[in-house]
Parts: sequence; C-alpha cells; structure tokens
Amino acid sequence: MSPPGTERDAAAAGPAPAAPAPPAIKTPVTVEEARLRTILDSMVEAVYVTDATGRVTLTNRALEALIARDVVGRRAKNVIRSKELKRAIRRARKRNQATDVELESVIGDKIHSFHAQVSPLPDGEGVVTVLHDVTRLREADRIRRDFVTNASHELRTPLTAIRGFAETLRDGAYKNPTDAERFLDAILRHAKRLQRLAEDITLLAQAEAPGDDDEPVALDVRGAIRECAASLESFAKERDVRLSLELADEPLVLELSGRAFEHIVLNLIENAIKYSHAGGEVVVAARAAEHHVVVEVRDRGVGIPEKYRERIFERFYRVDKGRSRHEGGTGLGLSIVRNLVRRMGGRIEVESAVDVGSTFRVRLPVPGSVED
Repeated sequence: MSPPGTERDAAAAGPAPAAPAPPAIKTPVTVEEARLRTILDSMVEAVYVTDATGRVTLTNRALEALIARDVVGRRAKNVIRSKELKRAIRRARKRNQATDVELESVIGDKIHSFHAQVSPLPDGEGVVTVLHDVTRLREADRIRRDFVTNASHELRTPLTAIRGFAETLRDGAYKNPTDAERFLDAILRHAKRLQRLAEDITLLAQAEAPGDDDEPVALDVRGAIRECAASLESFAKERDVRLSLELADEPLVLELSGRAFEHIVLNLIENAIKYSHAGGEVVVAARAAEHHVVVEVRDRGVGIPEKYRERIFERFYRVDKGRSRHEGGTGLGLSIVRNLVRRMGGRIEVESAVDVGSTFRVRLPVPGSVED
C-alpha cells in the first residue's frame, strides 16, 4: 500500500514529463565516400549521376556552378536539354552502352558546347555523365578559321595584281616606257601592302602571345606622343588635316613597353587622319586621372555608325571596306591596339557619331594604383 497522500500528491503534480526523444542517428560518411566526394569536387568537368529510374542522385561543384540550381531528384533530361545527350543516357540505361557525344545547349542566355561521356554503372544501377565544356575551344577554332580565311583573302588580292602586272610586262609592255613605269609602280604598291600585312600579322601574334612583352621602362608619355605626332606631321599635311596636341603640364610617367605604346599612338593618330575630312583637325590629348593616364585621339571625320562600333576591334573587320583597302589598311590595326592595351592592364573606349567624328580613349594604369 502507498503511504497516505502519495497518490493524491502525484495526481496534483500532473502527468510526468515525457522522456526526451533519442537523438537522430546520422549515417556516418565513410572514408571511401569522402574520398569520392573530394575527387568529384576537384574535377573541372561537370559530373552528374542518375539512378536506374533516370533521376539525378549525385552532382559535383562544377555542375552546380554551371547550372546554378539544385538538380538532385530531377530527371536527367532536365539537367542539360539536348536530344543527343538524352539518347546517349537512354542507351547507357537500356543497352548498357557507353557513348561519347558532341552537343550544344542553352544555359542561362549563353550557348555552351560540350563533349559528353556517358557510361553505365555496374549492375544497371544508373548512369554517370561527364560534361567537358568546350565552348572556348570551339570559339577559338572559329576565330582561327576566320583568321585564315580573311588572311588568305587579303593576301590573294595584291598577289593577283602583282602577277597580272608582271605577266603583262613579260608579254611586251616593258617595251613601252610609260606602261612599264605604271605597271612597276603598281607592283611596288602591292608589294608594300603585302609587307605591311605580314608585319601586322606578326605584331598581332606578338600582342596576343602570353609572356612576350618587352621589358617595361619608365616612359615619358608626353615625349612619346610628341615624337609620334611629329612622325605623322607630313602625312597630315598631305591630307590637309591639322594635328594638335593637348598635353598635361605635369609629367606623365608609366612603366611599360615604349615600342608598344608608340605603336598604339601611331595607329590611332594615323587612322584619325585617314578618316578626317580635308581641312579638319586631329587632337591628341594626354592627362592624369585617378589611378590612370588617359590618352585621347579625337577627330572630326566621317565617324562610325553605332551598329559597327562593337566590331571595329575585330581582326580584318572594316566599316568601309573599299576605302580601307584604298588607304592601304590591313584591317588589323585596331585589333593589335586593343591587345597591346590589354597587355598593359588598360582598356580602350570609343565614342563616335556619323559625320561628327570619333574619340578613341586609352586608359593605362599608373604603377602601384588600384583599378577603378
């Protein structure tokens, strides 16, 4: 029998508190699983694994960075939308057949090119898909093909002219002094065009090659600009264009390749003179700005239509193809300039309006400054 009052006191105290729930049991991660996860996350290729039903069970960081959303639990066809990839995954699941496929897929707002390797897992447990993003390689291949095509075209024109004039001379035109002189002048003109094209191709290759910079020197920007302008003064007079300088009073010193800087300035000034109207003016300015030295070349010439401004730095691209070739341009100048400016850690900008003129602005970082 309970002692008097014990049951009454227990009832008054209310029900006894519930025993605490046992802690949730977490499945321990084995050493092998941790090793697999480390290997997957260290891969630059995007990887995802699907189970026997075609749903994603495992991904790596590269895929998560590419897709930017959680795809675990989704069907494989919704990870990368591609008919080729869908068929390859189906063959791996149904026929136990490994496949390599080339495909393109839109991710976000960009078209990506992939080389995919699709392999079945043992015992029909699923499929592993490895995606190599080859978008940059495909773009590089396209640029290379375009370059070869354009370079061949640019070479073919003067070579055809030289051959034609030479054959005409051989067939008897050399006997007429007037014709002979005219044809020889044309041969010389086209030979110079070939020489300039070869030099520009070499310059472009050097500008794009990593680790091929000249030793930087402390360059007086104002002095270099004065020398460039002086070397083009006679060319400007031939075109009836006035060449003016607006240089800062204070010293402007940068640590960079003097040869590369002079090439940039010469190219921009020469272009400005070429595309100026007779009686016009080209102004070359240089000033200090926060963290930068800014060099501008301004003209009041024909200008560049807005739809072409993004393309003028492409190799061999010309806004006015007929005029550019007549002027002896190779179509490589601005591409070389852009690459040289980038090698110096700077950037180039253009402002232009048709029949108003253009301003090319180069911003070069001051040594020890932070890019704004």
